[in-house]
Amino acid sequence: MKRFAVLVLVVLLGACSSPPEETASLEELEAAAGPVAGPTPVLPNDIAKLQVEQSAAVGPVVADRDHYTLYFHEKDGTNPPSSTCLEPECTLTWAPLLAAGGEFDAPALDRSLLGTFKRPDGTEQVTVGGRPVYRYVDDEEAGDANGHGVDGRFAISPSGQKALR
Repeated sequence: MKRFAVLVLVVLLGACSSPPEETASLEELEAAAGPVAGPTPVLPNDIAKLQVEQSAAVGPVVADRDHYTLYFHEKDGTNPPSSTCLEPECTLTWAPLLAAGGEFDAPALDRSLLGTFKRPDGTEQVTVGGRPVYRYVDDEEAGDANGHGVDGRFAISPSGQKALR
């Protein structure tokens, strides 16, 4: 029994004396990962840049600055706007399009359809036709509309409604 206790003590002391693991800097991690495909993250103070794109799958849609299709969720509130996508499990798949209130660069859209609302975390989410809009993580390239019809979410048309062919 004494030998076992001594062995356990030696193992524990050895573990405690190991040098700490080195951590990589953010720059090192980014360099190792290489360029990342997908939309550019939009920060809360960015001006929302929206445009109209032609989707082969669903026709005219509203897209973000990188030409990625925007979507709405039919369970979100519109009067007043509110989002049901608040938890990380949702926002990592359906990223809310954020912008500083009222600041838009969207010459092809009716300005009266554009707005923002405050999310519970204090950020402002863009709305089109009163509907909060999101980007979909599985849209791998600009112009994809892979999220259309997924779990009650649809590509949004320039009129603020469901995009249809």
